[in-house]
Amino acid sequence: MTGAALALLLGVSACGSEKSAPDAPVQDEAADRAAQLEAQKAAYADALAQAQASRGAGEPALWTLSDEDTTLHIFGTVHLLRPGLDWRSDALDAALTDADTIVFEADVTSQAAASEMMKFISTEGMLGGGQQLSNLLSDLEKAELQKALDHVGLPLGAIEPMKPWWAAVNLSVLQIQSEGYDPNSGVEMVIGAEAREADKSFEYLETIDEQLGRLANMPTDVQVDFLISSAESIEEGGEVLDTLVSEWVDGDVNGIGLLMSNPDMMGSDEVYDALLKARNEIWVGKIEAMLDEPGTSLIAVGAGHLAGDDSVIKLLEAKGYEVEGP
Repeated sequence: MTGAALALLLGVSACGSEKSAPDAPVQDEAADRAAQLEAQKAAYADALAQAQASRGAGEPALWTLSDEDTTLHIFGTVHLLRPGLDWRSDALDAALTDADTIVFEADVTSQAAASEMMKFISTEGMLGGGQQLSNLLSDLEKAELQKALDHVGLPLGAIEPMKPWWAAVNLSVLQIQSEGYDPNSGVEMVIGAEAREADKSFEYLETIDEQLGRLANMPTDVQVDFLISSAESIEEGGEVLDTLVSEWVDGDVNGIGLLMSNPDMMGSDEVYDALLKARNEIWVGKIEAMLDEPGTSLIAVGAGHLAGDDSVIKLLEAKGYEVEGP
């Protein structure tokens, strides 16, 4: 589940201290890992059944927050999509036309953003001092990772210099792209190109450092768990993402929340917080500040941020704002 979640939560595409060896015997580690994986699969199966029983309005969800002189349209996106998917709606087209400013999670297309990304990954995404990723893993974890790498046709050497969090992002995005999902077909790329053609302004809720820094700052053992959880779910990733996209196209906010917006679906509280909860809390303050400026904006962020109890929408409503939408 972790890998597929990146398509709805993390607006970038891919191109520590050493963890001590476990004290328990390998057989015990394998049994514990198998039990954990079965529990996660059971939780996902239950959430999937509930999501499939839920229904949306038949088009991707759009909300509106406004005051006397400001209108903010809030739209949930998917960062990678299959080319040719029909997801446009009249409501989105109208919001895009009316908006003076487009607000994305982060700038991932400009030359400045590319330079920032390269600098960040060189310092925060790569292991130093001759370390290798496999040295941070137990034998069982190495086996799980190798199985996932074989599935996507990536040699171990390609990710050996990477810190676990960055290896997880690369592995997950590669798997998603191998299933036919394309960042160039993602919502931000499509509406961003149209907005630039119409000479609209752009703003961003966070920098690359702020977005990826939450993953990079996780403890090494949590990063390893993030990587191995991504590896273990690699074969089901396409099916999971297809389901999530179906829920998104249908506008089933409840279904997206069931599948994504809880720690069980992310593998751990730390990953859930880094990918979703902490970011939502910061974004709400920035969205509040936008109400101080007159005009119309379209805020387009990953759909997972707008679903569930910790969503941007719920947090705004908890502050007393009336947000019109599903």
